[in-house]
Amino acid sequence: MPSKVSCLYVLTVVCWASALWYLSVTRPSSSYSGHRSFGSIAIVRKNVSFGNIRTRPINPHSFEFLINEPDKCEKTIPFLVILISTTHKEFDARQAIRETWGDESNFKGIEIVTLFLLGKNTDPVLNQMVEQESQIFHDIVVEDFIDSYHNLTLKTLMGMRWVATFCSKAKYVMKTDSDIFVNMDNLIYKLLKPTTKPRRRYFTGYVINGGPIRDVRSKWYMPRDLYPDSNYPPFCSGTGYIFSADVAELIYKTSLHTRLLHLEDVYVGLCLRKLGIHPFQNSGFNHWKMAYSLCRYRRVYSTPSDVVTAEMMRFFAQLRILRVTGQQAAVLGRDPTLEELREALKDLAHGKSPGRMVSQ
Repeated sequence: MPSKVSCLYVLTVVCWASALWYLSVTRPSSSYSGHRSFGSIAIVRKNVSFGNIRTRPINPHSFEFLINEPDKCEKTIPFLVILISTTHKEFDARQAIRETWGDESNFKGIEIVTLFLLGKNTDPVLNQMVEQESQIFHDIVVEDFIDSYHNLTLKTLMGMRWVATFCSKAKYVMKTDSDIFVNMDNLIYKLLKPTTKPRRRYFTGYVINGGPIRDVRSKWYMPRDLYPDSNYPPFCSGTGYIFSADVAELIYKTSLHTRLLHLEDVYVGLCLRKLGIHPFQNSGFNHWKMAYSLCRYRRVYSTPSDVVTAEMMRFFAQLRILRVTGQQAAVLGRDPTLEELREALKDLAHGKSPGRMVSQ
């Protein structure tokens, strides 16, 4: 018969082994090198059920909304939700977007929701400024992760979560950045076509087929231990892509069980591969910056741009006048001033002719 000492020893070993196993499955993944700030928020570790399989999330999105607009879709079903990744200091860019292609009232009878996505800044003054901006415009969403380049993936997942939670009946979603110019007329009428039946499991943009960059000096460096494969799945450039709203919830739920990567567009591509959704190539989404010309910009859906507020207003007004009237904006053979373009847009919004604003 075993001695009491032997029994006690065996019992102690079993207890320690059980404790170590429990800690190994409950401890959050430490593989992600980006910054996370949880403050006083308790991390909820709930098992997620898929059919008869119960699995614990390896990438729980355990962040709270610091600023939210949960009622944006309460009284209407948007045709398009635009998620714009931005930073705290880019107020001028946000304002330019609000006054041009991001204006929710641009298209009569077509509901559009525009949201700017941010994390939490380490500067409390900037956080306060964004909060005041939100109280004026009601188009900002913030979660309590640190806003940084390495947390861009968290920012996009926040947007997916918002759509899935507060606007799941929307038809389409666009994710883009605050330094992008979007030709909304092309996007709405040529690509998405409001009069046609909405697509499902749909994803399109500028598709990239590539592999990880191992040079540590590169902005897109990917450590081998984080992603050992030599190729990425096809993914859409994060400068701008469109997807059906049902995909937002699918990506968000898939992300809970997909190891986090700091390259946002690559990570979304990984989630799409898991979902069996293949992104469609579309040359209308421009991946590279190009100098403005009416001829070029009238053909694209979106393009990277460094324009400031006045220039963006000019581009937007000229494209809008051209689409509505079929003629190029001009005043007595010269380029119109910004104020003249603003007045012409007001006339068009009220169904009036812009008068001398178009060339004959």
